[in-house]
Amino acid sequence: MTHDSSHDHGHDSEPEQNEIGGPVTFALILFGLLITVIAFMA
Repeated sequence: MTHDSSHDHGHDSEPEQNEIGGPVTFALILFGLLITVIAFMA
């Protein structure tokens, strides 16, 4: 029996959560902007 290596196990199908432009980075940027605005208005 031969192993079919053409199917994808999903190792590279999902983007990393902490890459540049990922949702974690986006949330941190928004949080930083929010803190900056609050500090500026105080």
